[in-house]
Amino acid sequence: MAIGASVRDCEFCPESARLAMIRCATVPPKAWRDSGYHPRMILARARKMRRWAPWLLLWLAVPASAAQVSGVHVTRDGTRFQIDMHIAIDEPAPAVFRALQDYPAMARFNPDLRTVRVQPTASPDRVRLFTAVHTCVLIFCKMMHQEQIMTATARTDGGTLHADLVSGDFKGGYGLWVVRPCAMNSSVSCLDVRIELVPAFWVPPVIGPWVIRRKMDEEARRTSAGLEQTARRYRH
Repeated sequence: MAIGASVRDCEFCPESARLAMIRCATVPPKAWRDSGYHPRMILARARKMRRWAPWLLLWLAVPASAAQVSGVHVTRDGTRFQIDMHIAIDEPAPAVFRALQDYPAMARFNPDLRTVRVQPTASPDRVRLFTAVHTCVLIFCKMMHQEQIMTATARTDGGTLHADLVSGDFKGGYGLWVVRPCAMNSSVSCLDVRIELVPAFWVPPVIGPWVIRRKMDEEARRTSAGLEQTARRYRH
């Protein structure tokens, strides 16, 4: 383009998944002078954007294959809380179920989990799990200690993990994790979670289901991403 003869206003329109082409429309030279930008500056930036386009598209594509939290529901009945979650993890169900039982690995992707201790029992599919979790909801923070019996029932296509709360900062409760291949894509795992808790401490009325749901959604996304990473080690 002869810069002295005409000036072009450039915009990007993607023509393929890897490259972007520049479409130009003629604009009077005075418009460029008034804008404060020299045409060579615009063209230099355009060339840089073309080089970055493939990397940008690759970055945008990454979340599509990551774990997806499709639903978090919380109800409160007096002091009892019930939490239901549905998560899709881009790893085979048997590997996800094995990762779910890798309790020491949980601390690597959940910074709120301060300590984890696993104690074997007489049954090979059952362990006693001790945890300390520091969590904050709104301005309220607390270190919660739990002792629970974890019972794993493996299947060829996943399995079920059941938690019974024995002692700690909860009067009672349980957890249930069911791992199975997703109906729409058997190479992806569907994880259904139900947790019921009765705290032994006072929970301010302001911490209702909506606030807990926001907190649990954040925890579910962080935990599911870590679970997916851990499951890759158990793929074979």
